[in-house]
Amino acid sequence: MKNTFLVIISILCVLFAGCKNEHRSFKSYVEVAGYAEQEVSPDIFYLNFTLSENNSQKININVLEGKIVNALKLLNIDTQEDLSVTNMYGDNWRWWRRVKNVYQNKSYSLKIGNIDLLNKVCDKLDSIGYNDYYLGKIDYSKSDELKKEIQQQAVKQARAKAENLLAGEGKTIGELISVQEQTAAKNNYPYYNYDDSYANREMAADKAYEPPVNFKKIKMTYNIIVRYSIK
Repeated sequence: MKNTFLVIISILCVLFAGCKNEHRSFKSYVEVAGYAEQEVSPDIFYLNFTLSENNSQKININVLEGKIVNALKLLNIDTQEDLSVTNMYGDNWRWWRRVKNVYQNKSYSLKIGNIDLLNKVCDKLDSIGYNDYYLGKIDYSKSDELKKEIQQQAVKQARAKAENLLAGEGKTIGELISVQEQTAAKNNYPYYNYDDSYANREMAADKAYEPPVNFKKIKMTYNIIVRYSIK
């Protein structure tokens, strides 16, 4: 019984000593949020379109694809590299009815490197009688470099905020304890900015007039939580 009592006392002493040491090693800290954002003009465009075999004219989908590919090659577009098939399907209803001819549909995405080429592609598709296309996504070619830049900006903002908070107490920040990433976002869906002023609506009566249109800039944002020790 006496030995058991001594063992319990020893355990309590060890626990008490550990708590005391932990309390002594505790450092006061300041925790702040950092935020940065930056907007850039898009320089990559993804044009989406779907080819469908024509029921009445009985045009094979390979013929349609060949016309599109040849038109793109005239614009020096590498179709092997920049044109990809995103979906392919048939007329399931006709197949279920045991109809012999099942008409195919193929969806594509074309990567285009600049807005001038995008306009030329649209004009070329229109010239061959195909105008069923839309812009699926826009992007920025140096997104990785931009992300690193705004990450550093967010950390700098957080540091400046921490220094300002502690200055009122006559203290300064110490070593960096932790950095926690909260969110990183990029809006890369196509939005257009139209100038719809009264003057431009009046000018629109002139067939030669083309209203100024540009793409809304891509915004990249970054949020972090930073913790510094206090001196």
